[in-house]
Amino acid sequence: MAQSKKGMMLLFLFIFLGAALGSILTSIFNVFVPSGPLAHVFLSQVTVGSMHPVTISLVLFDLTFGLEFHINLLNILGMIMGYYVYQSS
Repeated sequence: MAQSKKGMMLLFLFIFLGAALGSILTSIFNVFVPSGPLAHVFLSQVTVGSMHPVTISLVLFDLTFGLEFHINLLNILGMIMGYYVYQSS
């Protein structure tokens, strides 16, 4: 059971690192590739999650919760690459 949990955590780590690499590649791609159809394909993103954060106002403090994911093609390719690296190791 512990090995399965460790393997699952490692899988999530590789997928997360792949998504982070995709985000870095998106930033680089945004700077060096001129706008056009190719840039539109790689830089178009879908936002998933809460559009507005939820705030709970308490007497002593305020709690604010919000989570958004901005997913594009390079993020997905990075996650697939992370999964591939996980399978290879």
